Amino acid sequence: MESGFVFTVTSIDDALTPQLSRVLERCAHLASRKQLPVLWQLSDWLNRVPKADPEVLQKRRKREGVLGIILWAVSLFLLIPSAMEPKALTGPLLLSVLGFLMSCVAMKSTKRTLMGGLNLAMGILLCLGALLAFDSLKALLAPGALCLAAGVWALVGKRRRQRESGFDRQARELVRQRRTVANLESARVEFNEQGMVLSDGTDVDAQCFEYPEFFFVAETEALLVPVCGQRAVVLQKKDLQEGSMEQLRIFLQEHVSYERVEMP
Repeated sequence: MESGFVFTVTSIDDALTPQLSRVLERCAHLASRKQLPVLWQLSDWLNRVPKADPEVLQKRRKREGVLGIILWAVSLFLLIPSAMEPKALTGPLLLSVLGFLMSCVAMKSTKRTLMGGLNLAMGILLCLGALLAFDSLKALLAPGALCLAAGVWALVGKRRRQRESGFDRQARELVRQRRTVANLESARVEFNEQGMVLSDGTDVDAQCFEYPEFFFVAETEALLVPVCGQRAVVLQKKDLQEGSMEQLRIFLQEHVSYERVEMP
C-alpha cells in the first residue's frame, strides 16, 4: 500500500463508551438535518438567540438553587399555619403553595437530590404528626402529601435522567463487538489520497472507501470515527502509527466533512 496515515486496530476500553455515544448522537443529528431540512431551519430560527457562556449558566443555576432553598423554607413557614386556618388565611395559603412550587422548579437543575430529600423528610414529618394527633392536626395531611409528592418527583426524575440512552447502548455494543473480531491485531486502516483503506496489513482483500462516500468524520478526545454510509469505523488516536494527528486532521478537513465532538 502507498504511504499514508496508518492506524492499527485495538480493543476499545469501556471508559471511552461515552465519547463513542456522543459521536453516534451527533451522527443521528446530522442525518436528521439532512432528511428534514425545513424543520431544522425553523428550529434554528426559533433558537437564533445566542446562549450564555457555560460558566455564566452554571453560576446562574447555582444562584437559582440557593434562592430555591430559601423560597422553600419561607413557603413552608407560611404553608403550615395557613393550612391550619385555610378560611382565615386564604391569601397566605395560595402564596405559600405557589412559592413552594416555584422553589421546586428553581432547585430541580442543581439541587434536585437535596430537594427530594428535604421534601420527603418534611412530608413524612407532617403526615406522621397529623396521624398521631389527627383531630387537631389533620390539616397538615395536605401539605405533607404535597411535600411527599414533590420529593418522589425529584428523586424518580433524577433516576430517569441517569438511565442510559439508546446511543449509550449502541456504543457499548460496538465496543463489545470489537472484542470479538478475529485477528484484530493484524487489521490496518489507512488514509491516503484515494480514500480510507481497510486491510489485514496486505493488499489482499483490502477495502477502499473513497472520500465522496463519507458522511462525516468525528473526532473526540481519544477517538477518530469515520462514517461511510451505514459503516462507522472506530479508531483510537493512540493507535496512529504513521503520520501525526494534526497532519491527519488537516488532510481530512480538505476531503470530507470533519467535526470535533466535545463531551457535554
